[in-house]
Amino acid sequence: MVLRLFVPPGEGEHHLVPKRPDPLGANATLQYAVVSSTVLAAAYASFAARHQRRISPTASISRTALFVRASGRLGIWALAVGAAANVSYHHAFTALVLAQDVEHPQPPRLYDKTDKHTVEDGCLLGAAAGLMAFVPTLWMRRPTVSWWARMAGLVNLGACTGLVASHVYFQYTGERQKALEELDRQRRRRMLEFHHIFWDKMLMQRFNPLVQAYIRHNAIFRAYHLPAELLDQPDQFVVLPTATTRASLSADQAAENAAYYVAAPNWSDHLKALDVDTIEAEIQDYERDKIALLKEAEYMAYHLNVKQYEFVHAKQSTQQDKQIRTRELQLLAIVYNRLRAQADEVDRRIFAGRNWLSQKAAMDAAWPRSGWLADHSTVERVDRHNPTASITEMEKLQDQFTNEVKIFESKVRSQAYEDVNKRGKWKKDLEDARTMLLATDRIIWELQNMVLKHQRKNEIAPVQVNESANVEQPSKVESNTSADKSPEELSSEKP
Repeated sequence: MVLRLFVPPGEGEHHLVPKRPDPLGANATLQYAVVSSTVLAAAYASFAARHQRRISPTASISRTALFVRASGRLGIWALAVGAAANVSYHHAFTALVLAQDVEHPQPPRLYDKTDKHTVEDGCLLGAAAGLMAFVPTLWMRRPTVSWWARMAGLVNLGACTGLVASHVYFQYTGERQKALEELDRQRRRRMLEFHHIFWDKMLMQRFNPLVQAYIRHNAIFRAYHLPAELLDQPDQFVVLPTATTRASLSADQAAENAAYYVAAPNWSDHLKALDVDTIEAEIQDYERDKIALLKEAEYMAYHLNVKQYEFVHAKQSTQQDKQIRTRELQLLAIVYNRLRAQADEVDRRIFAGRNWLSQKAAMDAAWPRSGWLADHSTVERVDRHNPTASITEMEKLQDQFTNEVKIFESKVRSQAYEDVNKRGKWKKDLEDARTMLLATDRIIWELQNMVLKHQRKNEIAPVQVNESANVEQPSKVESNTSADKSPEELSSEKP
């Protein structure tokens, strides 16, 4: 049973009606009515027990019966007054503001289901326990309190006990403290709305005098002395702004809770799940797109050359005409670059698709390593290639991941409210960043070893040529540097 009782209209759709945190319940009026009526009943029972002759001179009533009767009567009155105040507040104030700012505000609801337990669950359980305690009193002989007063009193006492027990439980678990902090932020942001409503005279004249006095009090005595920057741009200074619609709110929450790094696919599962016919059809479509893009790029290059010729050989052109022609050349060059970039992207997809198909065939037929390798016609000797440009790009990624590891470490150690709530996400992102950094280190180490082998082969070659001249030169460059060691070996050597 995870319910939120008496949900107000337009909840979560405007800053005036923020969605209260789940542990605290949807509407505080019910809690105020139940607790206040119980406290007043206890005070009345204590007073009546001392002056019983004046209160009930004809019958003797025990203090417990006085307390139950007073709790029932005051509970009914408190709930009636609270419901009337709630309906009047939303009908005379928030409904008018929502009608102006929200297109289709939500209607009020008697209850709403949620994923977390609330204090109102404890209230319902306590009320049910009070109702069960009332049933045996139906067979009492000569009761001093009427049956409806006993029922209402015991239900009210049970609801109050459940509310207090729920607050104590959530205080013990720490959820109540977090919910109160968020509620305080919502109230500060809500108070800023009174400033804007107060200065909207067309809206103010629609309220009754009592609501106008309420708005004037909050706008002048609470929001008037805030900085002007806060009143003009509240979302930049107040944390957790309320979204205008539930859809945008859920989308923003999903984006915030998403992992920082895109998950890498399992290559074996990826190859097994490939549909050969679909990939071949996509490759054919990409080849047609590539031909069309290259044709367009070639035509754009021709048109650009024509414009360049006309610009150079133009006569009697004004300054404005020259500026327009210059911009034309710039725009044509931009379009040409974009077309070539799209053609390159399509060519990359064609290569990836063909590579997938060849690897899937090699995996299904259990081919050796040579069947898995892509075509490298431009690189004649792979073992003698010097991947300097690739190392440079990988080092850029290494610097990026190093900085991101430091950022995530600081967020994990941070005691800020938003970082504490997302600590699990930051830990996962930190683990992913360290994994990415380790993978980058391994690739750089492998590529640097290829560079060293390339340099050694270049140094061995002149030695073999000069052997006939009996010139002593080292046949092997000995190295005991850290470049010959893997990242795991380097990490193990650290103190």
